[in-house]
Amino acid sequence: SEAENMQQLIEKLLFLARADQKRQAVNKEEVDLEELLADIMEKMQMVTTSHEVTLDRNDPATVEADPVLLRQLLRIFLENSLKYTPAGGHIHAASIRSADGASVTVTLSDDGIGIAPEHQARIFDRFYRVDSSRTKETGGSGLGLSIARWIAERHNIRISLKSAVDEGTTITLTIPTVHDETA
Repeated sequence: SEAENMQQLIEKLLFLARADQKRQAVNKEEVDLEELLADIMEKMQMVTTSHEVTLDRNDPATVEADPVLLRQLLRIFLENSLKYTPAGGHIHAASIRSADGASVTVTLSDDGIGIAPEHQARIFDRFYRVDSSRTKETGGSGLGLSIARWIAERHNIRISLKSAVDEGTTITLTIPTVHDETA
C-alpha cells in the first residue's frame, strides 16, 4: 500500500515536472466524447460497489483532445467524488451539447462532504489539501486537481465548481467541440 502510494506520488510529480518544462506531450485527435464518458462511467460502475454511479444524459459530441489526458482529467474528478462521498452516496455524470453545437458541458456531481467556500479558490493549487489530516486516510497528495487544471488549460476546457459542505460538489467542464456534426 505504501509502495503504491509512493509510486502514484512520483508519477504525479513527474507529470507536473514535465509540464513545467513544457515536455509533457499533448497528442490531440478527434475524440468521441460520448463514447469516452460512457466507457469511463461503465468501468467505474463495475469497480464501485459502495456508491451509486450513474451516467445520465450523454449527448453525441466530438472534441479535439488527447484521449489519454482527457480520460485522466475526468478520472481525477470522479476519483475525488469517490474519496469524499461516504458509502451509499451518489455520483452522477452527464454531457449536454450546447444549442449552437460549439461546446459540450460535462457535469460531474456527488452528494459527498463538499468543500467549504474558503477552500474553493485554492483546491487547484499544488499540494493544497482542504484537511491535511485526511492525507493518509484518502491517499491523496494534493496534486490531482493541479494536474486536472493543467490538462484543462491545454484543451481550452473551462472548469467551474459549485460545492457546499455536507451537500456535495458539482464540477462543470465546458469543452469546445469539433464543428463537423449536426446539432
